Amino acid sequence: MAEKVLITGAGGALAQRVKHLLLEKGYDVITLTTNKKKVNSKDVFYWNVSKKIVDPKALVNCSHIVHLSGYSIMKPWTTANKKLMYESRIGAVQLLYYLCKDLGVKPKTVISASAMGYYGIDAKELMSEDDAPTQDWLSQMCVDWEKATQSFQSWGSRVVHMRISLLLSKDSGFLQPTMLSMRLGAGVVFGSGKQNIEWIHIDDASKFVYYTIENQSITGAYNLATEQKWTQYEFMKFVKRKVAFYALLIKLPSFVLRLIFGGRSVILEGGCALSVNKLKATNFEYDYPTLDSAIDKEMYKS
Repeated sequence: MAEKVLITGAGGALAQRVKHLLLEKGYDVITLTTNKKKVNSKDVFYWNVSKKIVDPKALVNCSHIVHLSGYSIMKPWTTANKKLMYESRIGAVQLLYYLCKDLGVKPKTVISASAMGYYGIDAKELMSEDDAPTQDWLSQMCVDWEKATQSFQSWGSRVVHMRISLLLSKDSGFLQPTMLSMRLGAGVVFGSGKQNIEWIHIDDASKFVYYTIENQSITGAYNLATEQKWTQYEFMKFVKRKVAFYALLIKLPSFVLRLIFGGRSVILEGGCALSVNKLKATNFEYDYPTLDSAIDKEMYKS
């Protein structure tokens, strides 16, 4: 009998890739949705985090939970939106934990998204999973996110935190508007352009979820990035050469970013560098280890 995997955040690009891959590998995949029209009570069930509602049938015989839900941190950082960002991550996993407890469901594995924001935006050194978080709002949200997920360890679940860097996919996130703007003649470099930029192809991030379910030795936090290290300017210059050599690169100063985006400008400017030594030690193999291979995949995929 196929093992059952519950995925949250099913509308997101990463969750969709994970679902497709796990179905290919023979898993029984269940997703949660806030849209009642999409519910079929077979593989799509309703939940509402703010009202603390989850259809309990979604968790029956659940072997693995993959928690990928989260209100976009690129939305304006208003008080209301920050509450949604927090609730959709921490509140969501707490809701699942207490429902599992009530139902006596003990998943073998709980894999949760986290973010490289755990280390703070202005980290200048190469950050490993053992490095401490900072005190800024984004970092502390990641801390609480991981802490809430660790609750599942109380009954023996293996818990894995994915500290995800920039996901490369032409259908979503950063790369989609970047490729479009370059084809229209210009690309934007945020701030000085000298800051680090970390990335991983979305298919490799999806593959890591499957790899984690299959390998019980994988536990704790992992930085999801590649070995290649780029400054933001060099990264954009490379993408320009691949996508639209004629495009101009325009630097947008930090103070302009802050005027336009407010506090969330720190996400665009970035700067954190990640060690992937722990990830490599698992013998995980990237399908797209270089920016060249990742961009080619997005440009020429069917």
